[in-house]
Amino acid sequence: MRESEYPGSFALVGAGSVTTSLAATFSQQPGALGPIVGVSYRVASRIANTLGVGEPARDASVLRNYPVILIHAPQTQMKALSDRLAHAAVCWSDKSLVFVDCEPAPMDRAPINAASFAWLRQCPMPGRLAVGGDPVALAAAIRLATSLDRQPIVVPSSLKSRFDAAMLLGGAALTPIIDIVAHILRETGMIDKQAARTAVALFESAVQAYSRSGRQSWPWHVQQPDLEAVEAQLKALGDIEGRITRSLLLLGFDRFQRHPAAAGKLRDRKRE
Repeated sequence: MRESEYPGSFALVGAGSVTTSLAATFSQQPGALGPIVGVSYRVASRIANTLGVGEPARDASVLRNYPVILIHAPQTQMKALSDRLAHAAVCWSDKSLVFVDCEPAPMDRAPINAASFAWLRQCPMPGRLAVGGDPVALAAAIRLATSLDRQPIVVPSSLKSRFDAAMLLGGAALTPIIDIVAHILRETGMIDKQAARTAVALFESAVQAYSRSGRQSWPWHVQQPDLEAVEAQLKALGDIEGRITRSLLLLGFDRFQRHPAAAGKLRDRKRE
């Protein structure tokens, strides 16, 4: 197919599981996807066949005709893709590269880095997307994202690591704690499903309370903690679980600036 015959409003550069990424979702929009460039023509053909849209391109220089280029690939394939793009006859300075569900760092090399870079990814919250990057590419990423999320989360470039840390802390870091609660409930005699549902309900209750009242939903925002009861509960936990829980309680006292005397006693007992 000649370059002038490729349809679509954006091109796709891909490798790996493109079909399970957001790039596949955007590609399914009528008339959206043009050429597909892979680490090889065979890979591009496989992606096109699986998606059921787009045309595989033998020459990456076809990208010269598309101001917006979506990229999705695992980190292990990024170098091969960047090598191919670096040798393509493309003026990168007028291109917007939107990295979908992957990191742009491996492409940050000449001449590709003359382009405007942005990233777009699914958040741990259902239906929410986050975007960030250089202004021109960011505008393209926002246009794509709003087709699925009316108000995508726009993350300043300087705070991307902080945003990722928040997603980690509010997501994957909590899963082991939920599992610990479910495990303890099973020890009390609950069957597996009942224990899991009770653990989830407990966390959902705390989340809902915070959504209504913020910091004031913390049980000890006003009420003085019963340290003897707390210590007994901590001793009932295993060594690792007890240390983690004590640290979380101390984090609450320090962050909310409540009950410094109680926090001091809890901290002193931690050293014993």
